Amino acid sequence: MLIPDKVLKLIKQQQILIVGTTSKGICNISPRTSFRLDEDGAVYWLELFRHKTFRNLQKNAWCTIAVFDKKRLVGYQLKGKASLVSDRKIKSQIKLEIIDRLTRLHKQRILRQSKGPDVIKFVPQIVFSLNPNELSDSALMISADIKSFRASDLRW
Repeated sequence: MLIPDKVLKLIKQQQILIVGTTSKGICNISPRTSFRLDEDGAVYWLELFRHKTFRNLQKNAWCTIAVFDKKRLVGYQLKGKASLVSDRKIKSQIKLEIIDRLTRLHKQRILRQSKGPDVIKFVPQIVFSLNPNELSDSALMISADIKSFRASDLRW
């Protein structure tokens, strides 16, 4: 699993992810509270509205997920690729697991949608710290099978 334990712990504590996408040079960020962490290191979330994030991911699979704790000034960003889950059985299973954990208010809103939400799978390939006391321009973790980045892309 690429996601370090301390990052997984923070994601579980905060229960919110910020998803950053881009297409044609215009960035978009959007919070996600309807998500699931998988044993294989993937992050799944419900794509409820099919707006900017959804459209950007159709054009550019690379995205960033950020998680932070503002009280402790601790945070991380995970960079990787996202894809629409198309397998009906897997999509249905993940969707139901995520919806089961939502509040009654959110469940009603999701279930009222005619088509239901899409499920996005994010596979992190690079993890950076956002902590002010750590080097934030050096990757904490890099997937061994990452092929679409050059070494120079990993430092800013």
